[in-house]
Amino acid sequence: MIVIRLLLFIPVIFALISCEPIRITTKVAPFEVEPPKEVPSVKKLPYEAIVIVDDSKIYTATEYTADVIHTVEFPAGNLLRQALPVYFDMMFSKTKYERSLSSLIPSNSLLIHAIVDNINFSEQCCAPTVLNINARTQFLIYDSDLIEIALPVFGTGSGKISKSGLFSTINEKEYGITAYQAILNSVKNATDAIYEAVSNPKIQISEVKQLINKEPSNIQAYRVVANLSLKNNDIAEALAASQMHVQLAPKDPNGYLLLYKCYLAQRKYKDAIAQLEQAVSLAPKSAILLIKLHDIYIERSKYEKAIEAVKRYIEQRPDDHYAPLRLALLYFKLGKYDEVIRISEKAINTLSFSGIGASIIKNEGEYTKIKSVELNSPAQKAGLKPNYEIVEVDGKSTLEMSLNEVVQSLRGQEGTNVKIKVRKPDTDETFTIMLIREKFYANPVVASYISLIALSSIELNNKTNAKKYMEEAEKISPQDDYLKLAKSALYLKEMQYEKSLAEAASVKDSDYAQLLQSIAYAKLGKYEESITLYKKIKKSKSLLISEKTKGELFSALSPYLAEIENKAIEHERAGKYAQAMKLYAQLLEISPPEKAQWIRGRVARIISLNPSLVELRDEARKHFLNAEVLFTNNKFEEAAEELEKVSQLQPFNPQIYFNKAIIYEKISDYAKAIENMEVYLQLNPNAPNAQAIKDQIYKWRFVLEKEI
Repeated sequence: MIVIRLLLFIPVIFALISCEPIRITTKVAPFEVEPPKEVPSVKKLPYEAIVIVDDSKIYTATEYTADVIHTVEFPAGNLLRQALPVYFDMMFSKTKYERSLSSLIPSNSLLIHAIVDNINFSEQCCAPTVLNINARTQFLIYDSDLIEIALPVFGTGSGKISKSGLFSTINEKEYGITAYQAILNSVKNATDAIYEAVSNPKIQISEVKQLINKEPSNIQAYRVVANLSLKNNDIAEALAASQMHVQLAPKDPNGYLLLYKCYLAQRKYKDAIAQLEQAVSLAPKSAILLIKLHDIYIERSKYEKAIEAVKRYIEQRPDDHYAPLRLALLYFKLGKYDEVIRISEKAINTLSFSGIGASIIKNEGEYTKIKSVELNSPAQKAGLKPNYEIVEVDGKSTLEMSLNEVVQSLRGQEGTNVKIKVRKPDTDETFTIMLIREKFYANPVVASYISLIALSSIELNNKTNAKKYMEEAEKISPQDDYLKLAKSALYLKEMQYEKSLAEAASVKDSDYAQLLQSIAYAKLGKYEESITLYKKIKKSKSLLISEKTKGELFSALSPYLAEIENKAIEHERAGKYAQAMKLYAQLLEISPPEKAQWIRGRVARIISLNPSLVELRDEARKHFLNAEVLFTNNKFEEAAEELEKVSQLQPFNPQIYFNKAIIYEKISDYAKAIENMEVYLQLNPNAPNAQAIKDQIYKWRFVLEKEI
C-alpha cells in the first residue's frame, strides 16, 4: 500500500523537475446522500412552493497552486436537489420539486428557482489532509404569475473533511460529501432571508428602491416594486413602477402584465385587457398570459374571444388534460352542444388506451415486472399480482425489450387477445395465460368529459344517449362533479325532483348545482327555498348556466309569480300604489329580462301618478350621496357599488340607473351602460331628454360592436 502511494507522487516529482504544474481532474458522480438526522427548526411560510432545481447541473471548480492545477466536477444540481427538502419541506406547507416548470402555478403558491452559483475548494496536505469547500446558492422567488416578489436571495455555507496520515488522499465520494455539507449549510443560511423576502414586502420595497437609486435602469427592480406594491394595494406606486418598466423595456411582456394587474385592480377593464393583449402579442406562446386572457374575456362575457385564447393555450400546452374542458364549457355556454361533444370525444380518445390493466416497470437486462394491477381488470381477474414477472408477450421474451416496447406489446385494440408468460417471484413457477384487452383511461378527468357529453345530450333532448354516457362515467369516477350535475339535470327531466335535489346538493361551490336545486324546489312547490337559492346565483357567470335553464326555473315558479302579480295588479287598480310597488319589487328580483321590462312599465305609470313614491329615503339616500362623492373623486367602480345598494333598497328610482349608466361609460363598460340607461327609460319613458338618451345608447352599441 505504501509503495502505491509513493508511486502516486512520481508525476508530482517529474512536474517539479520540469517546473510545469501537474493537471488533475476529479469527476464526482451523482450519488445518494444520507440526510442529517437532526434538523434545526425553520420559520414557516403559509404557501405551497414549486421549486425548480436542475439535478443534472455540474459545477466545475479549480484550485491553482504552484505545483498542481486541480479541477473537480461537482454534481451540484444532484446535491442541491437532496439538500433542499431538508429545510424547504419544513418551511412551506407543501413543496413540489421539478427540473423545469411543467404546469401553471396555483394561486397563493410560490415558484422558487434554486441553483448553486458558486463552489470553491482548497486542500491542505499533508498530515492531516484537509479539504475545505465553500458553496453559494441563489434563489429567485416568483409569484403565480412568474413575476419576482424579491431581489435574488443568496445563501453561503461551507463543508470540511480532515484525514490523518502522511500519505492520506481524498476520494471522489468524499469530495461529494463535503460539497453536500457546504450546499446544505448554504440552504440553511438562506432560509431566514427567504422568509424575510416573502413575509416583509415593505422592507423588500425599501431595499429595492435603494437599488433603483443606484441603478435607475434596473428593470428587475421595477418589477419587484410594482408587484409588491400591488400586493400592498398601493396601486399608484405599482402603476408608476410598471410604466417605468415599459418605458425601459418596451419589448418585455412582464411590464404590460403588471400594467394589466394595475388597471384590473382599478377595475379599468378596457385598459386592463388592452395591456394584457399587448403582453400576449409580445409573448404569443406564454401559457400564463393566454390563460389570463381567457379568464378576463370570460369575466367580461367575451366568450368568442375566450374560445380563441384557450385554443391558443391548448396549442402551447397539449399536455394540459383539463384545457379542452375549458373550451368545451365555453361552447356549452354558447349553446353549441355538438361542438361540446366533438371536443370532449377528442379529449377522451387522447386519454384512452386498451390493455390488460397492469402498470409495469423494467430494468435493463431484466424481465418486466408488474408494479400494480387495476381493480376488475383482465390482469386482476387472471390472478396477476405486483412483483410477478412478465417473461414473454405473444411468444417474445421481454428480457431484451425496452419498457416502451413491452407497453406497446401489451396494448392493442379493445377486445383483442394477448398471450403472456408469467413467473411468480416466490416459487419461480411459470404459467401462460390469454387475456382480452379492455379500454382504460390515463386520467380520471375523462369522467368529466364523458359527463359533459351527457349534459349536452340532455340539452339536445337525447336522454337515452345521456344515460349511456353517465353509466360510462360512473365506472371511471362515480364522485365526479360533472357526473352528479348530469344526473341531477336528468332527474329533473324525468320529474324525480327529490333525487335531483340530492345529486345537486352533493356538489359544492357550483352555481349551476344551486340553480338545479332551485328548479327542483320550485317543481316541488317549495317556492321560498327556490327563490332564496336563485337570488344567490342570479348574477353568476357560470359557463353551465344558460338562459334556457333559467327559463325552466321561471316556468317552474310561474304559479307563485302569477299569484304575486295578480295581487300587485289588484293593489294598483285599488290605488294602493305603495303596496303594489312593493310586490312589483318582489317580482323584479326573480323575473327574466322581458318580464322585468313589463314590471317597470307598470311601475312607470304609477310613478307618473305619484312621483314621491320613488323619492330616496334614509339608507338609500346615504348610499346615493356616497356614490356622488366617489364619482367626483374618479372612484367609479366604488360609486357603482354604492348605487347597486341603492337599487336593492329602492329599485324603481330612475335616477339611480341614469347615474349608473354614466359611471359605466366612464370605465368603458358599455354593455352595462346600455343596460342601465334602458332601465332608466323603462321607468321614465317620458323623460325630456329621451331622444338624446336613445341616441347615446345607439352610440354605445356601435362602440361595443366595433370594439372601438
